[in-house]
Amino acid sequence: MKLDTDVRHLVARKKIVYPTKRSMNLYFKVDRTTAPATAALYILFAAAVLLALGKIMIYDFMIQERELESQVLALEQRTVQQMQQLKNYDQVLEDYIRSIPTQQEQEQADVMELLALIDTTIRPSARVSQVAIEDNQVVISFSGVTLAQAADLVVQLEQSPLVANTQVDTASSTEGSDQVEVHIYFQVAQEESAP
Repeated sequence: MKLDTDVRHLVARKKIVYPTKRSMNLYFKVDRTTAPATAALYILFAAAVLLALGKIMIYDFMIQERELESQVLALEQRTVQQMQQLKNYDQVLEDYIRSIPTQQEQEQADVMELLALIDTTIRPSARVSQVAIEDNQVVISFSGVTLAQAADLVVQLEQSPLVANTQVDTASSTEGSDQVEVHIYFQVAQEESAP
């Protein structure tokens, strides 16, 4: 080891080097905002928020209410027009019910054909007092003929394709004459459906 060395150099630490600023920034912005300008900006912002809330919460509901009122008025006018069209509904319904046969009437034989049969066979020679047609069953009451003529009329009825089964319920004669009052019951022949 060297004896002429300075021990202070050996013990001395290395110096810490700090960075130094070598240039200066001379740009500086002066704050020119004032309290009234800042307050005005806050007031404008609050007004914009209040206007937006007013539009959403008040104006939009008013517009929606007006639209709904106009729809209600349109529907009321339409209802009035439809009521005008339906003012004769009861009469139309009654005409419809009368013109459309019920299921029971559709299953029944044609009443006009039965009446035409009675008019062609019985009415020319006898006085018909009652005709009742119900559920394919017919009851005829007639008078003004003799018993033999009544039997002939029953035979003529049985020859018709409309008559299925004939029964003479009552044949009574009036006193002092040979004319009888006859009550005939028969069933209408059912039309066979085509296979």
